[in-house]
Amino acid sequence: MRAIVESRNFLSLVLSAFLGTALLYRMPFQDQNNLLQLVLLERPYLFYGIKWAYVTMLFSTPYIGFSLVFSLAYIFVVRQRAATVAGKLPPYPPVASRDKLFLVIGELHYPRRPEPAGNPRWLVIPERGLFTGVAIFGAIGSGKTTGCMMPFAEQILAYRAQAPDKRVSGLVLEVKGDFCHKIRKLLEKHHRREDYIEVSLQGKYRYNPLYNDLDAYALAFGIASLLNNLFGRGKEPFWQQAYTNLVKFIILLHKVLYDYVTLFDVYECAINPKLLEQKIEEGDRCFEQQYLLVDIDAFEQHPELDDYGFILDRKEKRLKAPYTEGLLACLDAHGIAHESQTESGGVIKNSDPVHDSDRQQQFEAVKRWFYQDWARIEPKLRTSIIEGISVFLSLFDDNPEVKRVFCPPKAAYDPAANKDGRYGTLLPPFGDLIEQGKVVALNFPASLNPGLARAIGTLMKLDFERAVLNRIPEMERHADRHWREVLFLCDEYQAFRHGWGTRPDRRREVLRALAPGQMHPDCRHTKHQLPPVHFARRELAHAPPDLSHKDLPLPE
Repeated sequence: MRAIVESRNFLSLVLSAFLGTALLYRMPFQDQNNLLQLVLLERPYLFYGIKWAYVTMLFSTPYIGFSLVFSLAYIFVVRQRAATVAGKLPPYPPVASRDKLFLVIGELHYPRRPEPAGNPRWLVIPERGLFTGVAIFGAIGSGKTTGCMMPFAEQILAYRAQAPDKRVSGLVLEVKGDFCHKIRKLLEKHHRREDYIEVSLQGKYRYNPLYNDLDAYALAFGIASLLNNLFGRGKEPFWQQAYTNLVKFIILLHKVLYDYVTLFDVYECAINPKLLEQKIEEGDRCFEQQYLLVDIDAFEQHPELDDYGFILDRKEKRLKAPYTEGLLACLDAHGIAHESQTESGGVIKNSDPVHDSDRQQQFEAVKRWFYQDWARIEPKLRTSIIEGISVFLSLFDDNPEVKRVFCPPKAAYDPAANKDGRYGTLLPPFGDLIEQGKVVALNFPASLNPGLARAIGTLMKLDFERAVLNRIPEMERHADRHWREVLFLCDEYQAFRHGWGTRPDRRREVLRALAPGQMHPDCRHTKHQLPPVHFARRELAHAPPDLSHKDLPLPE
């Protein structure tokens, strides 16, 4: 009976063909009817339309009738009988005993029939399938976090939890403020309490988003992208270019002079032109021209010094020449006594560091920008540019807790000055945290400050992504060692995307391949972009993931 009903479309077609042929011979079209003959004479096309409609209905009417009968038989006979036959699932594979990484996401029954199978299996995404990541979509209150994110996160974070050198590390971002606590309890459940690191306004950790190895332009471009994310991108590209240029040179100035910069430093120099000019003057004093001085007698005894352009310093009554590495090497090689001095007459001790030529060139670039570019812009236009950037950077000034956590002083990075922890505990680099198996969670609810929460989350995400990408060359060089898996877990991912602003034609994000990568964003309310969500440990060939575990075959 089941086989007959499942072929109901074909049987309906065959039976309607036989019955229609019989009806055509039994009840042929009455073309000799007087009324129809009159229609044929007056309107031939109407006559033939009536004739072929009659013939068509001789076949279509039986087909509809047979389809209805077979459909009723399927609904009230076959399907009800099949509903009573349901197989039993195999035992659920405990997370602690898994020797391979995979993700159980549900049950697997018949792929083409809406009914339970006699031998159901667990629907599994193996490790290979996790490379492309998992995205969860659903309406508010549909159970995305409870039904998907938490069970999936537990399967990943509990994998090899008893092996400290093989535990999964990762980053957790969220906007509601409760998901981080659930992750902490989950790690405690699997004896990983020491692996949980939480960055929050009330926590002990300090995180400076600008303290990394990126150059000034990359940092400035990231801040400009955040502005687009928070406030949208206009049709005129000048403003984003102006923001980027201003922030880039302020960051570069601080890196050259102090080798350290925070978002508050950028904000302070952006709104205070006098302070910016004072720092440039400080750089002038720091990078002023250096000279090497020798006695006149020593110069006369060594003719090889004639090539270095020595001139007489009447005040010091000695000869001096601009400092170069070659001149210093020559003086040391011949044992000639010499002294270093600045252009203003200050004596440089031997212990003082010699100017870095690269830093000096960068400082000259800052000066050229300030005097030849920035100072020549009309004051009203400069004010507009500053207002455009200060609306974001002021977030790190008006809240003392935010400033303390995300703009720590340089002394916080000095082990001697911060040995008592007065400046808090610094968040280690993400590269170190990943290799240590730590799970970092940003607990900054959007209800406190939506713009700031999105900004910090996006900057932290970029830091984490950069650390993950930097592992790839190391993985290639040391392919024989074990590299732990890395997890990126994000709730409300649309709040942390970056780079395209809010224009509809730009709201697209490409699903990119990272290794090792990430997993699991909650992307609700997001229609035009896909997140970079991946979970990976090594580079794989491009192949579609098999959604069935090799030990759990598909049902027949």
